[in-house]
Amino acid sequence: MKADAISGITQNRAQTISRILQEQEEMEATIIELESLLGGHRVPKQTIPALVKLFGSDAPARIRRDPYLLTDLRGIGFISADRVALGIGFDRQGRARLKAATLHALQDMADTRGHTCLPLDKLEDCLQKLIGLPSDGVALELSQTGHVTLQDEMIALADLARDEKYVAGSVQMLLGADIPVGFKLLVDGLADDQKAAVRRVLDHQVFILTGGPGTGKTFTLRRIVDGFAAQDYRILLAAPTGKAAKRMSEMIGREASTIHRMLGPEPYEVNGEVRFSFHYGEISPLPADLVVVDEFSMVDVSLAASLFRAVAPGTRLLIVGDHYQLPSVGPGSVLRDLLAAGVPSCELTEIKRNTGDIVLACHAIKEGLPVMPSPQLAPDEGLNFRHIEESDPHQIQEIIREVVTVRMPQRGYDPIWDVQVISPMNEKTLLSCLHINEILQVALNPMGKEVKGTPFRLGDKVIQRKNEYFETGDLIEKTDKFSGETYEAPKMATFLVNGELGALKFYDDKERRIGKRIIEPTYKLHVEFQYPQRLIKILAKDHHLALAYCLTVHKMQGSEAPVIIIPAHNSFGAFFNRELIYTAISRARDICITVGQWGALEAAVGRIGNNRRITRLTELIRSGG
Repeated sequence: MKADAISGITQNRAQTISRILQEQEEMEATIIELESLLGGHRVPKQTIPALVKLFGSDAPARIRRDPYLLTDLRGIGFISADRVALGIGFDRQGRARLKAATLHALQDMADTRGHTCLPLDKLEDCLQKLIGLPSDGVALELSQTGHVTLQDEMIALADLARDEKYVAGSVQMLLGADIPVGFKLLVDGLADDQKAAVRRVLDHQVFILTGGPGTGKTFTLRRIVDGFAAQDYRILLAAPTGKAAKRMSEMIGREASTIHRMLGPEPYEVNGEVRFSFHYGEISPLPADLVVVDEFSMVDVSLAASLFRAVAPGTRLLIVGDHYQLPSVGPGSVLRDLLAAGVPSCELTEIKRNTGDIVLACHAIKEGLPVMPSPQLAPDEGLNFRHIEESDPHQIQEIIREVVTVRMPQRGYDPIWDVQVISPMNEKTLLSCLHINEILQVALNPMGKEVKGTPFRLGDKVIQRKNEYFETGDLIEKTDKFSGETYEAPKMATFLVNGELGALKFYDDKERRIGKRIIEPTYKLHVEFQYPQRLIKILAKDHHLALAYCLTVHKMQGSEAPVIIIPAHNSFGAFFNRELIYTAISRARDICITVGQWGALEAAVGRIGNNRRITRLTELIRSGG
């Protein structure tokens, strides 16, 4: 029977159907071959669809030629790719394996330790632990292909080396710029160290204002910003997180945004993963005469490079932060490196506001001095840093639950949004975020309807854990390219920054179809995020959300809460250090309560963690690159 004799099927349509069926047959064969190739090697379930999307029917051949291509896919590291490689007969001592292991070691040190580079002898140690082989000149080979850079017996991933070098060059350019100043900033009513900061900021195109809690950093910053505004300077204010930006807006009296939003994020896809570039950069610099960035200790070297690229010649850059806090989650120690390199700065040291024992504790901790908790909790009298002693982790969990759900509400605090528990660890130990979140979810949201396939209930407090773009806003009409039928879809996109908090309001499990074909994946979580407030619909099967009743100290950095509760225990080990406990306690605005072993907290004060990061930024600035 001819195709055109079948009712509703034209010749062209029949050819299209035939082609689609043939492609589907090829894809099914490809999937079967990939399952045979990767089966038993414990790769993530999304690996095969990702490979098919990237390479089509050529995927099995590509993996056979170079199984270490798998490391470019999200969720697959060197260990999984190496199992596949050895399983299909790759040489254990071959160059391909050695190169992949070297790149993995450098990336792992950047991700887990914050190093932007490694001494060659440390790389040797990493390779011996990872695959039991010496480097055998592989660093030079990788440098010749542009994957790494080598300098002064140091090796670095090319992108991190490039970012450090760019930041160093930008700082040198700003330091060498002429500063025509025809005005003065008012210093009436300021303390001596604040006056020095206000006067010095006029003399430099890049300047760092630093200081601990209670030293008047924000008041000084507002005086500086108001002074420049009075001279008709175009001013942009930014901070790493939405909550930090909101706090900056409230304290300075001018609108602030996240650094990412200020730079204008633009998504693009690499190996199936969405990444971001920025609209503002060297070609299109920020339209500002003064750029102010707060909470700069959270800024890693890659974000710092993007920021410096967007600062136009002639634009002033004012960096604000506290270098005693934890360094950035990402690689580098930019704020500390800039200060060590001698970038003009002023550290405020005099305590200027009476916030009681919290501020006194922070200043003692940063100096490594003994810390004393308040004998009782009386915030109006400055007695706002309390410790509850307990050694049993289960009892510590119960005390935290009672403090959050009973004691603080009795003082008028919202147990979900005014009280924040922060833990040094995300998963390990009974006092990690994972376990405390489970306990607080039951206590604070007992009637919330469970959302199938997730750990969430409706009404849960959640945190976003990755920078992502989401479609939102008004619906517009779009046309399906296969059927020609029309349907509604969002016309806008919004950028969601890692660390933003929200509440799970609704979930949608309705299928959206055109005829028999599903045009939109089912089951979306509707989350209302804050600062700014917006409703985002997130696919449940591919979300990057977590419960947020308890957060890691890193996730809370740049934010504050009226009440902070911190578990302290010897089970945290050496990870519990001075920078971490200092950062944690300084998040508290009204009350800070530590629960657990006071001896563990005292031991943490004696451990310094920040100086372990290996970077070259300070050296590059001092040497001129």
